[in-house]
Amino acid sequence: MNAANAFVPRFESWLLRETGIDASSLGVNALERAVLERVRVTRLGAAAHDTSVPVDPAEIEAYWQQLTMSPDERQALIEALVVPETWFYRDREAYVALARLANERLVRDPMHVLRVLSLPCSTGEEPYTIAMTLLDDGISENRFTIDAFDISARVIEHARAGIYGRNSFRGHPLAYRDRHFAALKDSWQLGECVRQTVRFSQANLFKLPAIAQAPYDFIFCRNVLIYFDREAQDRAIRLLDANLADGGTIFVGPAETGLMMRHAMTSARIPLAFAFRRSTPEETGAMRAVGPVAPKASNAAPRAVPPFSAPQRQHAPAYGAARRDAAKQPRARQSFAPPPARPPQASHATQTVQPAGLAADRSLDAARRHADAGEFDEAERLAHKHAIVHGPDVDAFYLLGLIADARGRSADAANFYRKALYLDPAHYEALTHLAALLEIGGDWAGAHNLMLRAQRSATRASHAAHAAADEPQPSRGFHASRRS
Repeated sequence: MNAANAFVPRFESWLLRETGIDASSLGVNALERAVLERVRVTRLGAAAHDTSVPVDPAEIEAYWQQLTMSPDERQALIEALVVPETWFYRDREAYVALARLANERLVRDPMHVLRVLSLPCSTGEEPYTIAMTLLDDGISENRFTIDAFDISARVIEHARAGIYGRNSFRGHPLAYRDRHFAALKDSWQLGECVRQTVRFSQANLFKLPAIAQAPYDFIFCRNVLIYFDREAQDRAIRLLDANLADGGTIFVGPAETGLMMRHAMTSARIPLAFAFRRSTPEETGAMRAVGPVAPKASNAAPRAVPPFSAPQRQHAPAYGAARRDAAKQPRARQSFAPPPARPPQASHATQTVQPAGLAADRSLDAARRHADAGEFDEAERLAHKHAIVHGPDVDAFYLLGLIADARGRSADAANFYRKALYLDPAHYEALTHLAALLEIGGDWAGAHNLMLRAQRSATRASHAAHAAADEPQPSRGFHASRRS
């Protein structure tokens, strides 16, 4: 390694204390690169990415002293690590669940004003989607408030402006864009009636600002916990729980379901919404009785069912956003919908084993419909039959994994996810859900390795989506979630 090596551990410790982020979760040498960029800018007067400028240990030591003395420089280093990646209506099922639960809450208490928290909010797509969801469902702006916090001042400024390019609109239908946005030359301006419903503020997840209107009926904190170490994860979940209203709901990312169940949180059992509520004393006692690993017994509380999204990380480090691909917009309540189209893979298995014809598609669609209806026995029968008739198929194995996961059969679910990964080693959803199962079982190293693979898969999918977006094309579906 280079001159930064002798000082990397202290920067890693600082990042963990400051943000809760485990530097290793950001990718190989990400923190080191960010430190060297800031050294070039602040100490050497060079461009951040000009690697031709040598950096010696003395400059890194001087920068460390500057970092410890300057709040502005600490924020600048965090900004250098934050890579926003998000879009509107990412993981749409969470918003469908929000609309239903919000209406049920208002029916119970017509005078109640809903309180919603989006943290981290990234460049604003998630909190604005929350606002559009509630407004479009007939809930007027005086019946809810939305707080949106992020550690990055840069993304907060972007969010407040409410101007978004094509990359924030990934998929169809885009009727909400016609309702709520005005077209500019090469971007879209969000209408004032939506923008005024969201209060943005720069804030650390562990230090909520005074304007926070806790307790919240709904909290969106998706795809950030996976970047924390174990202690920070536990601390963050306790903090979220402390700011959750009685009967409230927390929405997390698909790979974070195991983390929530490690605490006194219970799945809301809404397919693909990844929604959790505070466990009752009876549920807490039952979880202690069965232990940390999801059992096969029929009385085991099922884990939240995983989704068919693509990359779901957004704010790569601090508190960002993330994931669903651009090929098929899922129906509002479809929990076992087919996965979004992915960029072509080099996998030999996916090249040679493909379901043939419309009949194959229809047979798997029938299995999904039964799974959506909770008819898991019939769904399993049809999915197995599909694999027998049409040969090994990644989507069939993934669906079988989802069904087993929903029924609390962790070992079976892991087996099917592994079969899906044999056919498509870069299958993002199978990687993240298998990682969640391994973590619940205590295999932290295995879970971490799978998440690194998933992040690489997400990055490739994101680059492919960006390249495709630059080409004129007919109407397409929906890019996966990295965070919205």
